[in-house]
Amino acid sequence: MKYFSVLARQLHFGRAAEELGITQPALSQQIKALERELGVGLIVSRGVKGAELTKAGTVLLEGAEQILAMHDSLNDRIHEAAEGNGGTLNLSYSLSGASLGQRDLVDEFRRRHPEVRINTDSGCTANNLGLLRSGAVDAVFVRETSRAPDIESLLLAEEELVVVLPRGHQLASAVRLAPQALRGEPVAKWPRKLAPELHDRIMEQVWGSSTPLVVQEEPDYENLCLFVAGGTALAVMDRRVAQRYSSNGTVIRRFTEPVPTTKIAIAWRAGEQEPVVRRFVSLARENRTRLTECCSTPLGAAAS
Repeated sequence: MKYFSVLARQLHFGRAAEELGITQPALSQQIKALERELGVGLIVSRGVKGAELTKAGTVLLEGAEQILAMHDSLNDRIHEAAEGNGGTLNLSYSLSGASLGQRDLVDEFRRRHPEVRINTDSGCTANNLGLLRSGAVDAVFVRETSRAPDIESLLLAEEELVVVLPRGHQLASAVRLAPQALRGEPVAKWPRKLAPELHDRIMEQVWGSSTPLVVQEEPDYENLCLFVAGGTALAVMDRRVAQRYSSNGTVIRRFTEPVPTTKIAIAWRAGEQEPVVRRFVSLARENRTRLTECCSTPLGAAAS
């Protein structure tokens, strides 16, 4: 197609061959091969006077330049993707980790690699891992590092857990609460199926071998905090999530040392070779310290 495009522009076999860096007979053979493939004549030779396009050649020329431009653009994109400098990165955020620096990491990657198209979704840990295994996304944010052999993961930061209490609750007068103080108290929490490993980590750190008195399960943190504000139960959640969703009807209290924590991590398919994914993971490794510091700032006035 390139040979035809140059000849159609020059309308002279000699000049076109010179521009292409090939011999005139070689150019003639290429044009004849294209005509045989299409089954129509494209060029009428006029000898020393040059050449003319047939009606079919004129129609082909109209699309040839567009085809060549698309070919060059696609070729550039392919090489950019192979080098990790372009392409598409499909991610899924953790719904419960919205305040734990995950969007900051993606924004930093977007700033460094503006040529990469980033598509995002969001979901609980279980759903995100399902998307990752299905190939629907390239990397996901999860609330615990994965032990599965088909998944690799990287811990980004840890966040402390706090207790959200109804204002006026008998435990609200304490500055800090020992986990044992929560035992026997009515509890509202989110369903285990949304993030089994995170759920079990919280249960183990706060309630140990005892069983919490669960009176309500809410998958949405905002509704969970509203339920607590109603005075029926307390809840345990990430500090920043509590600060974001707590209302005037609740108070936040920290735990005594050692403070229970949760995690935010990224996960990707084991053996991933896509350069754009590897660059994202590399940036995550680089930013681990900053994200950890972000999640370790003082609780502040919201704890009162």
